[in-house]
Order: sequence, then C-alpha cells, then structure tokens
Amino acid sequence: MPPFTGKYDLISDSGAGYAIVPVSLAASFIASFVSGFIADKLGRKKFFYVASIIHEIGCIVEIAGQSLASFFAGRIITGIAIGIYSMLVPLYQSEIAKPQNRGRLITFYQIFVTLGFCIAFWLGYGTYRIDSDVGWRIPVGLQLVAGFFMLCGLYFIPESPRWLIYKDRNAEALKILAQLRSYGNEHDVDVQMEFTSIVQDVSFDKMAYTERFMSLLRKGNDNNRKRTLLGAGIHVLTQLSGINALLFYLPHILESAGIKEAISALLGNGVGGAVNFVATLFVLFYIDRWDRRRILVYGALAMAVCMLCITIVSAIYNQQLIDQVPIYGSVNQTTSTVADTAASYAILALLCVFIAFFALSWGPIGWIYPAEIYPQMIRANAMGITTSCSYLFNLFVSLVSPVMFREILWGTYLFFGLICLIMAAIVQKYYPETRGRSLEEIQLIFSGALIDQRPDAHHPATAAEALLHLEQIQHKDKRDQMNQPHFSLNIPTEWSDVVVSNPHNVSRALNNLNNADCDYDNDNECDTSIREIRSQRTFATSSSIASWPNQSSIELDQIEMDTSASAAMPSDKHE
Repeated sequence: MPPFTGKYDLISDSGAGYAIVPVSLAASFIASFVSGFIADKLGRKKFFYVASIIHEIGCIVEIAGQSLASFFAGRIITGIAIGIYSMLVPLYQSEIAKPQNRGRLITFYQIFVTLGFCIAFWLGYGTYRIDSDVGWRIPVGLQLVAGFFMLCGLYFIPESPRWLIYKDRNAEALKILAQLRSYGNEHDVDVQMEFTSIVQDVSFDKMAYTERFMSLLRKGNDNNRKRTLLGAGIHVLTQLSGINALLFYLPHILESAGIKEAISALLGNGVGGAVNFVATLFVLFYIDRWDRRRILVYGALAMAVCMLCITIVSAIYNQQLIDQVPIYGSVNQTTSTVADTAASYAILALLCVFIAFFALSWGPIGWIYPAEIYPQMIRANAMGITTSCSYLFNLFVSLVSPVMFREILWGTYLFFGLICLIMAAIVQKYYPETRGRSLEEIQLIFSGALIDQRPDAHHPATAAEALLHLEQIQHKDKRDQMNQPHFSLNIPTEWSDVVVSNPHNVSRALNNLNNADCDYDNDNECDTSIREIRSQRTFATSSSIASWPNQSSIELDQIEMDTSASAAMPSDKHE
C-alpha cells in the first residue's frame, strides 16, 4: 500500500520491504522449536494465555509504532505468538478429541487459518484505495480483535486430560475426560476404559523416556526416530510441494493477464486465499471416513498432474511470464505482458486447481498426522520440532522460489510436479495409517505390536481393552453367566476398574488376539496366550487407585507356566 511504503520509506530502502515476511517466519521458527518444552511445563491452557498476550502486545507495537524498527519489532513479537499457536493448537486438539472425529477437529484449525488469510487478503484489497495510514492500520488492527476473542474463549476450554495425567493429577483428568465424553459421567464404561488406557500409556512413558529430547532421535522399540522423521517430513514435503511459492507467484499471473498492476498482488492473494478456504471446508465430510494415507497419495498425484499441465502450457507458448521476479533484497523489478492471454488464464485456472487439491489433502493432514503419532511424554517436544521444520522450509521456499521462477521459468513447475510424485511414493511406502485409532493404539502400531491396516475389524481399540478381553476369555464362565457377548464393550463395572497395563504385555496381547482363533467351545489356544502373558510381571491401574491400600501399582498374581508354554513365548524385540 502506498501510505504504508511511504511512511516507512520502503520504496527507497534496498531490502527492508522484502524482509517483513521472512522476519516473522524466522521468529515463528524459533518460537515453535522451543514451545514444546514450555507447553509441558506450563500446561496447554496456560500456554495459550501466554501466546495470546504475546500476540496482543505484538499487534499493539505494529499499530502504534512510528518507525520501521518498531514495526519490525511488532512483526517479530506476533511471529513468536503464531509459532506457539501453530504447535499448540493441533497438539491440544489431538489430546482432547475422540479417535473417530480427531481428523475433523484438527481440520477446523486449518479451516480457520485459511479463513484468516482470506479475510486479511480481501480486507487489504478493500482498503487499498484509502490514502492515509488508516488504510493499512485497519488490516493490522483486526488482529487485536481476533486476539481479544481468543483470550475470552480460553476461559471456557478445559485443560488437556492427557497433560493432567502426565502431571499425576488423575482426578482432574478423569473429571474433564468425563465432561468431554459423557456429559460428566465418570462411571461411564468408555470413559473408564479410555482413562485407564491413558494412565497406563503415560506410566510406561515416564519410565521409558528419561531424556525426552534425545528420545526423539533414538530408534528403540517405539521407533521414535521414525516418528520424528515422518512428522517433520510431512511438513517439509508440504512446503516443497510449491504451495507457498505459487501463492507468491499468483499475483504476477494476474498481471500478465492484463489486470491493473497496482492492485493485482492483492487481488491475486484474495483469489488464492478464497480457493484455499472453500476447498478446505469440504475436508470435513471425508477426513475421518477415508484413510489419511490414501488422501495424501491421491492429493499428491493430482497436484503433480496440475503442475505437469502448467509445464506443458508454459513450454508450448514459451511463456516467460516475468522477466525479473522480485527477489528479497532487490527493488529493481519489472514485469512483462504475456503474448497469449488465453494461455495465461489457463495457467491461472490450473494454479487454482492445484491450490484446491492441496487444500483437500496435504493442507489439513499436514497438521493432523504429526499430532497423532507421538507418545505423550515427547508429543509436545516433537510437535515443536516438526512445526519448526514447517517454518524453516517455508522461509527457504519464500527466498528461493523467486530465483527459480526467474532463472528456469516453466522448469520450476516441472520441479514442483516431480516433487509431488516423490511425495506420493514416500507416503505410500513409509507412512502407516492412523485414522480411527486412539493415540495409545497408534503407539502400538509404531512399536510393531499392532498390524497396520489389518482388515479384521474386531481388533481391540486400545491396549487396555485388549488385555481386558483376555481377562474375559480367561473368566469365560463368569462372562457367560453375566451374558456378556464376545468382544463386547459392555463389561461388568467391577472389571472396568482393574486393567493390566504393562506395555510389553499389551504387545503380546494384541498379537495373540490378532492371531489366535478364540471361541467359546475351544479356548486352548487363548488360554496358552493368557498364560504366556500372565507369566510376565504385570501391573494394575485404576481410576480409584487413590482408594487402594498401596497407592502405587499393584502387582497381580504371577501364574506359573509349564515348559511348553515357556518355549512358545514371543520375543520382546520389535523390528
């Protein structure tokens, strides 16, 4: 905007104007990297308050400042808050959501992010013609309003029950979990089952992860190194797909189509933002019905097709859309008019289709998948690292893509198309499916205890449930008397309090349940599996653990196992 550039003398400055975006991205990168450690210390809700206050301070500095230095300071402060939000919101959503609607809940984060961009783009376009400081202070000041509503809304959200259990505040966690799942009924069977599963998972993590940061880089039985690579990888691939580079380039396509140059950048951003937002809305209808991996693969292939089509059109018409693309640190920029306007509009349409396919696949799942795959003890730290990778490569693409467009022209589209094909191949080969799984069950997938994409729908939903099923089989006479169906969740109340929780036994239980053929008439194979598992030291956890004589874990009776059962015992090692 002319009033903005004139006030801060950005026209004559050689690089400050182009540093506004990178400075904010750099601040977000640093903030997201360290925010995971702070989130574990303060808690999710308190950290939301901290981020909101930081954001409001940054907005005030941006609006009230009278120098370029103060505006940059405001950008850095708001960038810190945005980096925290980017890590914390998907983390919090994943910890409070049910497995069957976790994807939809985290998708709302992406929806409101794209809505915010869309509003900002069109508000900037609408206030462009205001020939005073009001023209740019209105869009910047709107952030204050959003931050105020954020601060007010935080009063009504609960703390994460998983974080409370991590801090040994089990009574509070059970109360909040009951409010989220069963209108406050703490005795609900599903609430008891989920609570017990979380307790056992966190209890094991506390013993296993004494050095949480280094645990992210170790392979071990839980494959945390693989999780870190997958979580960071999906963010890196998202940025390398070219989405931000193309959103940056879209205004120049509009200029080449004959739109007035002075406002084409704002209009181009508005078009791209609107397509991104509208397409993301449709994700709500299928994100928890279709497999995450399938959506990512098909989305990447569709994006690759769009990029290859743009490459062909550009190559045929020899479209040098711009002679000199804006490069950070340079103010000498000129644009040329495309020889064939129809081809320019075709490229514009294909770019919009590319943005739509991105919004339907990688846009939301890029935030959903990393929030699902980490153990509780390292989830916040891991989310901070993976989110920081997103900002790091966003910054990298923002700096490099203008040079690519200027130097290799339509070859840039070919490069992004090939990257999209590589993305599809990587996801198909390395990324396990997580849709519909509890966070605790996903841990078993990565530890090798649960077979990924197993077609049998009767596998236990959680580790606690799996071992409870084994207890039901062992006590089949009692089960029959109480008329309990096979693999039923309608378990006796007195059984829901005590669930075996040793994760190594969980692994064996799941494998045995998946491989054994259990029926009411012949339970020999199942009984053998039970003896194998019960021969190991197992422990009980309970929602009423505080009422037990010994408030630590209670060791169950160890059952002697004969020589043949001992020989058949599965190994503790997981690939």
